[in-house]
Amino acid sequence: MATIRCVIPTLNSAKTLEQSLISLRSQIGLDVEIVVVDSGSTDDTLDICRRHNVETLYEEPGNIYRAINRGLTDSNAEWLSYLNSDDWLYMDAYQRLIDLGYRSEADVIYGNCDYVDEAGRFLFSFAAASQCCLLPLFRTRRMGFAQPAAIFSAVYREPADSMRTIVSRADADFLSGR
Repeated sequence: MATIRCVIPTLNSAKTLEQSLISLRSQIGLDVEIVVVDSGSTDDTLDICRRHNVETLYEEPGNIYRAINRGLTDSNAEWLSYLNSDDWLYMDAYQRLIDLGYRSEADVIYGNCDYVDEAGRFLFSFAAASQCCLLPLFRTRRMGFAQPAAIFSAVYREPADSMRTIVSRADADFLSGR
């Protein structure tokens, strides 16, 4: 059975975190390692993590991507991902992406993304760019897909030195190898 590690960076995320954790615990057909990297929450974020038996790490506030990298490094999972604390997944999302990853032998696998409001009502879908369009988009520092709908092979486990200082546009920088 495949294993994926999902990192969720948090700072006072109690309002939305539980739904994210439930969606990760509900993934079918694989093992999901969940790690929350918190930056000093003063709300119930850490209580929610304890209630769901989720590993938590601390990272100083100021760089969300440093927090994500911290959570990605200590795992033997073959696949890696990260979600924001207000993102959630369909039950088969990771399994479908991993199946595609095995078939295509790609290091970055991505799909489409649905956006919902705070009540979970559908707003719109975002269709990912076709593979031929990704590199030109990355070169202009734009994403061709929604980050929550992407997974990465373990080749991305070691954070690039440049990721330690990136503050904005880090998703595109990470994926383009900058």
